[in-house]
Amino acid sequence: MIEDLINDIGTGLSESAIRNRLSTLREQAEAQDSRLQELKAKVVELEAKSESENLVPQEGKLAEDTIKVLRLLFDRDLTVSHVAQATGLSEGMADYHCGVLNEKGMIALPTFGMAGVEPAYYITQKGRECIVARGLTP
Repeated sequence: MIEDLINDIGTGLSESAIRNRLSTLREQAEAQDSRLQELKAKVVELEAKSESENLVPQEGKLAEDTIKVLRLLFDRDLTVSHVAQATGLSEGMADYHCGVLNEKGMIALPTFGMAGVEPAYYITQKGRECIVARGLTP
């Protein structure tokens, strides 16, 4: 629309017509700016909601169920099967949360084990520090 206005100025368009077109452009720009502000506010709202509902754990943050698993391992070593039973999670989800904690160095598996026996995870010092720092000791 700006290009049209520039072309029209060269054709001898009246000053009032130019002012009307500029006014229209200004109104459109203000409407777009208002919409942009609304969308930015919505993004902030959705980010806050996702964080409060723990929908998308941010870097360095742990999901609620992951913290439950870590708290469970604070006082005793457990297998994935026992973690699943104690938390009510499926074995697949218990294994997932144990994997997250293992990757972060908060829990570990023994380096040796008996064949045919499910190994039990144990909490590391880093995991204990996480629980104590958050005031989540059982």
